[in-house]
Amino acid sequence: MANIRLRALAVSGTHLGGLGEREMTGSPALTDRSGCMDLSGVTPLYPTTPPARPGGASGGTAGVRRSRVARVVPEVQVDLRAGCADLAPAAGAELDAEALIAPAKAPPVLDLPPVPASPTAVTREWPVNDPPRRISDKVTAFGAEKQVVLWQNWARYVAAALIIGAAAVQRFSGNGPRHGAAVAAVGLAYAAITMTLGRLLQRTTADAVPRPMLGLVLATDLLAAASVVYLTATVRDYDRLLILGLVAVQLAVVYYGLSFAVWGLLSTLAAYIAGSLMLTPIRPGPPADGWALVTYSAMYLFAGCTLLFAFGSFRSRMTALRRLCHDLEVGEPGMPLSAIADRRPDDLSLLARSVDDMRHRLIELIGTDPLTECLNRRALETRLARECRQARRRGTPLSVLAIDVDHFKSINDTYGHPFGDYVLQTVADIMNETARDTDAVARLGGDEFILVLPDTGTQGATAFAERLRSNVDDHVFGAQRQSVPVTISVGVMVAPEIGVLSPAALLAAADRNLYRAKSAGRNRISA
Repeated sequence: MANIRLRALAVSGTHLGGLGEREMTGSPALTDRSGCMDLSGVTPLYPTTPPARPGGASGGTAGVRRSRVARVVPEVQVDLRAGCADLAPAAGAELDAEALIAPAKAPPVLDLPPVPASPTAVTREWPVNDPPRRISDKVTAFGAEKQVVLWQNWARYVAAALIIGAAAVQRFSGNGPRHGAAVAAVGLAYAAITMTLGRLLQRTTADAVPRPMLGLVLATDLLAAASVVYLTATVRDYDRLLILGLVAVQLAVVYYGLSFAVWGLLSTLAAYIAGSLMLTPIRPGPPADGWALVTYSAMYLFAGCTLLFAFGSFRSRMTALRRLCHDLEVGEPGMPLSAIADRRPDDLSLLARSVDDMRHRLIELIGTDPLTECLNRRALETRLARECRQARRRGTPLSVLAIDVDHFKSINDTYGHPFGDYVLQTVADIMNETARDTDAVARLGGDEFILVLPDTGTQGATAFAERLRSNVDDHVFGAQRQSVPVTISVGVMVAPEIGVLSPAALLAAADRNLYRAKSAGRNRISA
C-alpha cells in the first residue's frame, strides 16, 4: 500500500494528539467514507502494544493503564481451541473474513416524526456528576413554623392562665383592685390574641407562616411579659423582664430564625431601659440604680449574644437539612450539605453528615451499574440530556459511541457466565481508563456500552474509537496460558451542532452505525 502523510492538529483536552506528521503504512480501517483510512501509524494518546499478541503474555498489556479495581480472572476448565473452532479457518483454506463471521442484518429503522414537547411537561432528571436541580429552592418552611406556632399556643394559654391567677392573688393581697384588674386584662388580651392567631393559621391552606405574622407572635409575647412586669414589680425589679426576654430569644433563634432573635433581644433591652428611666412606675419603690441598670444590661447582652452565637445558624442549617430530606422524598437527591459543615460541629452536624452520606450512597445505588461500576441506563439518560443542553447552549459538537462486545454470547456459552462478567468488567475498566474525566461511560444493557464525548468532533471521535478498539484488541483476557480473544465493534455518531436533535435520536444513530460495523465483519468502527 502506498504511504500517506497525515497531519493532525490537536487542542489540549481533546481526543487528538499533538501537532505532527508521520509516514505510515498498515492495514486499512473501515469507515463510511469512500476510501480506506490508515490509522495504524497514528501515535495515540493512549499507548498500545504492537498488534501481535504474545502467547505467553501476562494478564496485562504493556503500556495499557489498568484500573484501580483488581479483576480476578475466573478459572476456565475448557479447551480454548474448541471455543475458538468457529473462528479458525480449516487447514489449507484461505482466510476469508466473510466466511469467518457472517454479517449480521441490521434491524429495520422506522423514520418516525418527531414528537413535539408539551409546554407543560416536566422532566425530572437524576444528577450524575453535576450539581442537581433543586426543586425546593423557593420553599423555606415545609409547614414547620405553622406547626410550631400551633403547639406553642398551648404554652401561651398556660402563661395567660398564670397571669390571670397572679391578678387574683394581687387583688386579694391588698394591692388594690385597679392593679389586679389591669393584670387580668393583660392575661385575657394575651389569650384572645393567641386564640385569634391560631384560628387564622388553622384556616390558611399555605404551609409556611408569613414573616409578619411570626413577628406579631413574638411581639405579643414580649408585650405581655413587659406589661406584667411593669404592673407587678417596682422599678428595681424590672430586671425580671430580661429573664423573660432571654427565654423568648432562645425560642425565637431555634424556631423562627436569627433575625427574629436579634429583634427580640434588642426590643427587650429597649423596653427594660425605657421602663426604668422614662415611665412612671405603677408600684411605689426606690428609683432605678444607674450602675445596676448598666450591669444588668451588659449581663443580658452577653447572655443573649452567647445564645445567638451558639444557635444563630441552627435555623438555616435545619432548613437545609429539611430541604434535602424533602428532595429525597420526592425523588431528587438535592444539593450537598456544605452549609451544614461549619466550624463548630455538633449533633446536628453529625446528623447532616449521615444524611449526606446516605444521599451519596443512594445516588450510587440508583445511578451505577453494580457489575461494571459504570453509569446505568437511568443515569445515562440524565447525563446525555444535560450534555445536549450544554452543547446546544455553547454551540459545541457532541459525540456518542455505541459499543458492543463481539461474540459475547459465545463467550458466555463456552467459558461460563463468571468469565463473561470478568470480560464485561475488564472492558469497562479499559473504557474508563481510555476516556477523559469529562466523558461518560455507561452500560446500556447486556454487552452494549455507550460513551458520551462532549466537545468532540468527527476526527476526535473516530480517533478515540479506534484507540479504544485497539486497546481492547491488544488486551489479554484470561490467564497467562489461556487467553481468550475479545474484540469490540464501535458505532460513532457525531453531532457538529445539536440543533433539534434529541438524546434518543443520537442514541438511535449511534446504534445504527454499530450495526453497520457488526455487519461489516466486527472488530472495527463505523462513523
